[in-house]
Amino acid sequence: MRTSYRVLRARVLQQLIPQSRVAFPAQKKPVIEVIGFFQSISGIGESARLCAQQLAADGYPVKCTSVESFFRKPAEMEWNWANTIHDDQVQCRIYHLNPPMLPTVILQMGIKKFKQTYNIGYWAWELELIPTEWIKATRYMNAIFTPSEFTTNVIQCYTKAPVLTVTHPVVAGQATANKRAALGIPEDAFLIANIFSFGSAMERKNPVALVNAFKQVFKETDNAHLVLKANAGDESPEKKQLLELIAGHSKIHLIDQQWSRADILGLIQCASVYASLHRSEGFGLTIAEAMLLGTPTLVTAWSGNMDFNTEENSFLIPFTQVPVNSPHPEFKGLTNAQWAEANSDEAATILKAIYTHPELIAQKKVCCAQQMQACINNHKYQHALDKLTVLETGNNESLKTPEPIRL
Repeated sequence: MRTSYRVLRARVLQQLIPQSRVAFPAQKKPVIEVIGFFQSISGIGESARLCAQQLAADGYPVKCTSVESFFRKPAEMEWNWANTIHDDQVQCRIYHLNPPMLPTVILQMGIKKFKQTYNIGYWAWELELIPTEWIKATRYMNAIFTPSEFTTNVIQCYTKAPVLTVTHPVVAGQATANKRAALGIPEDAFLIANIFSFGSAMERKNPVALVNAFKQVFKETDNAHLVLKANAGDESPEKKQLLELIAGHSKIHLIDQQWSRADILGLIQCASVYASLHRSEGFGLTIAEAMLLGTPTLVTAWSGNMDFNTEENSFLIPFTQVPVNSPHPEFKGLTNAQWAEANSDEAATILKAIYTHPELIAQKKVCCAQQMQACINNHKYQHALDKLTVLETGNNESLKTPEPIRL
């Protein structure tokens, strides 16, 4: 049934949506509706919340519409926003939904409503090719924002609509204190943290490579711990594979639970290093959060995170490009796609070095938060919206997108 719906959605429903002919509003601060999973504990939900908060802080009138009910999905968290704006006041909509989610929302909200505003898709994608369904969705979006230059460069190849980079306006947020004690990890232990969702294609997040690197270095070390914070594992084969891999290693902890944002930030903040040997990232939300909290990061040197990860502020792991090998539905049909295979031996070498020489961590701590904040400040929603205003006037000289931050 689910497969049949995917085919119907991609072949039929995407074709039913027309492009709005409404021009981008000429006024300085148009009324904006942000549409997304505001009540979900997920990266795509957080992106919608961050968008609304930054726009409101910059003086835009903002309405928030949460879409969990459209997908018969229960709310996982509270989201309180004073929605005083009526539908007929909205001039622009920003959809924090990737293309496969759009028909469900647009058709239920109504085609008439869709045609009455300027519509922007905020899309996060992590490969150098996009699926056919995404290509179809470029037809009806007036503009597309993405969280990284990596994603912007990819999507620009498929559309003549404006495609602009808006860095996720990540904030450090309130972190739960004493998280090590709650997890039974000594304060003086060397702690590596990693966060992922089984539902986001475990093979893309690639915690297996991190486990292998950890085992290679710390098999006989008592005061080194690896915490893998996951969710949506249930009884999945991926979770079973990971449990088998870490069996017998008491210092590797797999926690498959839904945590509050404060608890997640508490784990990141108390870690010695945040590690991600991902094969691809459209942005790297938890990596950015770690940097803002002053926790140095060890990361694959490829894809969206390279807008802000540098040799100066992070431990970069080299990689080789390999064909994408994943059963996840979002990658179906991308037969020529590639992603990165991080060098786990090099990761192990660097982990051993920073365990032995803590001053290496201290050097990254000095600058990681400041440089992450600079990247956010240079690619705001306001900047992208101002560029769309300039585009409407025909003064394209002001449309040049700044280069990714290389501090």
